[in-house]
Amino acid sequence: MLLSILAQLEKEIGEYNLVLSPGPNLPYKKRAQLGAFQKLSFRRGSVDLTGLFGKLPHIIKRLLKRYGIVTEADVDVILNASGFSYGDQWPLNDLKNAAKEAVRFKKAGKPYMVLPQALGPFKKADHAAAARTLINAASKVYPRDKASFQACEALNSSGSLQQSPDFTALIEPEIIEPFATKTVCFIPNNKVVSSYHHETAQSGTEAYIGFWRHQVELFQQSGFDVVLLNHEGVEDRLLCEAIAKGIESKVDIVDGLGAIEIKAFLGRCDAVVSSRFHGCVSALSQGVPCLATSWSHKYEMLFEEYGIEENILDYLASTEEVSAKVEQFINGLDEQKNASSAHAAQVKNENNAMWQSVIAEINSYQSKLS
Repeated sequence: MLLSILAQLEKEIGEYNLVLSPGPNLPYKKRAQLGAFQKLSFRRGSVDLTGLFGKLPHIIKRLLKRYGIVTEADVDVILNASGFSYGDQWPLNDLKNAAKEAVRFKKAGKPYMVLPQALGPFKKADHAAAARTLINAASKVYPRDKASFQACEALNSSGSLQQSPDFTALIEPEIIEPFATKTVCFIPNNKVVSSYHHETAQSGTEAYIGFWRHQVELFQQSGFDVVLLNHEGVEDRLLCEAIAKGIESKVDIVDGLGAIEIKAFLGRCDAVVSSRFHGCVSALSQGVPCLATSWSHKYEMLFEEYGIEENILDYLASTEEVSAKVEQFINGLDEQKNASSAHAAQVKNENNAMWQSVIAEINSYQSKLS
């Protein structure tokens, strides 16, 4: 998502200073490699001192900037691309902090835009209250799908809401020739069997591993080479290893690829089965037929958008049901490819329209400063 944002800013804005917040998903070394200023933040539980740092004396802020550190007061525009972080299943403090940040920017007359992402549900009272503040303080909010839009619309009174699909479809990797043999890529996801996301999910780990092993057998029987892709992190790698360990035939594990490299790799495949959302997007946006397992509404919404709702698999379903769906999928690959390619073109048009709106908001703010 970050790479997609940077590509658009380079194209539309040209010269700008990038500021990134500290966080476990984007450690200092990676932020530094991008030449980004570091945003001075302090958030622990319900304590958030980030806004107060902007009140530091100018002499201290100038000194900090020499070391690549800036306060929130130095930032002109925030593009919030959290992905899927705000909803009842996520920590309330994350949502509250985002809401407070949006309010501070609104008071300062600065754009705060929530880029396309999955949002909600907001059925818990405290989550709904914080989400209402965020939605109505932000200058623009782009729910990524119908369910997310409906969750936000119920709380909206003055915010600027517009549904817009995931924008990573615009990332165009270098075109590489397809694999010499018919190839399917499997992308497991540790979140499917994490108790953090589902109270009973961890007990289904063996079923989840068995689900993938069964699919290896199904695809190999249909003449496919099968590869396992570690899309993200150590836990996904361990899942790949556990799946491969119980398979008699050799299955390669692909590891260590960056985001654009992953998309390029998936573009070479004949089919993808993914439990990672952006694995699904990277496949479908290139016209590669895709099956998915789901652990949140964002998967159902994505596949409904592409008109292939039947491509969602339940890893706890019977082997007979899974086999029937996979067989139907394999027999209809040409139709699947055509349908995905046609909708991908529409998604990219909607992505471009969203970015035109975002850039217009930024340019409007800049014109006020000049």
